[in-house]
Amino acid sequence: MPIFMLMNNDTCLIEIPALLSKKTSKILTFKTESLVIEKPLSFMPPDFIAAENITGFRYGVNWINGYAFTIGRQYFIEIQNEQQKIISIKLTSYYNIRKKLYSKLWTDIIQQLWRNYFVNVYNYYYELYNIRQTFDLCGIRFHVNGIGWEPQNILQWNAIGISSYQSYFMIYNSNNKSQNKSRSFANDWNAVVLQALLKKIVEERKVLH
Repeated sequence: MPIFMLMNNDTCLIEIPALLSKKTSKILTFKTESLVIEKPLSFMPPDFIAAENITGFRYGVNWINGYAFTIGRQYFIEIQNEQQKIISIKLTSYYNIRKKLYSKLWTDIIQQLWRNYFVNVYNYYYELYNIRQTFDLCGIRFHVNGIGWEPQNILQWNAIGISSYQSYFMIYNSNNKSQNKSRSFANDWNAVVLQALLKKIVEERKVLH
């Protein structure tokens, strides 16, 4: 069985078992200052990423199709550093073997990435918004008066609508839904940061009005 253990306030350890044995295939150590990914079944050295160099992540589920039907699924997480190197974490289940376990571990890893690293990214952009700074996040341009994805159009804050789904979310003009833009958690870097930031700002604006 995997070990998910909060060792102290600064360190969290997640062990991922191999698909067909009790051996550990990956060990992820989350610390405030770094993320370390070890692969005990491989001769490859551990992946070490300093927290300050972690710039993006995305995640999703890919279906594995056989000749006539789906035979498995792959839960994946990709982490990007400041040199745009991508480190992948994949948990692949065939014929439902370890499906529930891998799904839970996938969710746990995403939560730890957010808690240890990306909540800081979120706070950084939220502060830029608060000081009325123009910036780009996940292909969306933040202006003082609203957001835009086309240079000539700015969607005012009070007109922003957000619809959230399992694998993506939609940003749209509540007065004209044909003006919209979707962002995928699997394909777009830091889509989840953008989603959280927009939801926060839109809720604050509703209270103010």
